[in-house]
Amino acid sequence: MTIKKSIKSHLPHNSLSKKIWIDNKMIPEFREALLKIANAFIVYLGISIDVEDIIMTGSYANYNYTEFSDIDLHIVIDFSTVNSDADLVEEFFNAKKSFWNERHDIELKGIEVELYPQDATEEHDSSGVFSILEGEWLIKPNKFKTKLDIEKIEKNSKKIIKEIEKSIKGAIKASDTSNILLMIKKLKKMRESGLSRGGELSDENVIYKVIRNRGLLQKLFNSKLKIEDNNFSKI
Repeated sequence: MTIKKSIKSHLPHNSLSKKIWIDNKMIPEFREALLKIANAFIVYLGISIDVEDIIMTGSYANYNYTEFSDIDLHIVIDFSTVNSDADLVEEFFNAKKSFWNERHDIELKGIEVELYPQDATEEHDSSGVFSILEGEWLIKPNKFKTKLDIEKIEKNSKKIIKEIEKSIKGAIKASDTSNILLMIKKLKKMRESGLSRGGELSDENVIYKVIRNRGLLQKLFNSKLKIEDNNFSKI
C-alpha cells in the first residue's frame, strides 16, 4: 500500500463499524464475546485484583477505524491496591500483557483483539470509551470535522520514514542501539503532542499510524533486540 493510500484509509467514517454497533449500541453477542475474552485474561493474570471496569476504546469505539485497526480492550484496575510499588506493578502488568498478546491471535469478525491492564488513575486521550461491564458509553464519540492535509502528511511521513531507516542502518553498523532508542522516543513524543493538540486526526497521530502500519515501529524494536543479542554474544 502506498503512503498516500494509507493516509486516505484514516479518513473518518460517517458511522461506527456495523460489525460492532447498531444505532451506536454494541451488538449484544459482541459484548458477550468481549466479556468472555476479558475474563480469561483476568484469570491468566494469576493474582487477586478488583476490576473497576472493562472498557473498549480506540478507533473501533470511534469513527476513524481502518483495516489496520484492532479492538483495544482495557481491564481497569487501581494499581495501588495491588502493591505500593507502582513501578513494580506496572512492569508486572506490562510483562503479562506482552506475553498474552504475543501468544494469542484472537479475532472477532476479523478484527484483532488487544488486551491491556489500565491503571484507574490513568488519563485517556480517546474521544470514545465504552464500558463493556455496564454496556453503555462513558464517553460518546463525536464525528470528526477536521480534514486531512494528505499532501502535507505524505511529505512528512516520507521524511520520518527516511530518518527511521537511517537510524536503523547506523545502529546496526555501529552495533549501538542509541539512535534507535532516540527514534522510538521521538515517535512517542510526536504522537503524544499530536493527540493532546489536535486529537485523533492530528497530522502527528496519522503519521505515527502510517509508520506503524508499514511495520517500521516493529522493525525498530526488532533491530534493537538483534543488536543487543549480537552484543551479548560477543566474547
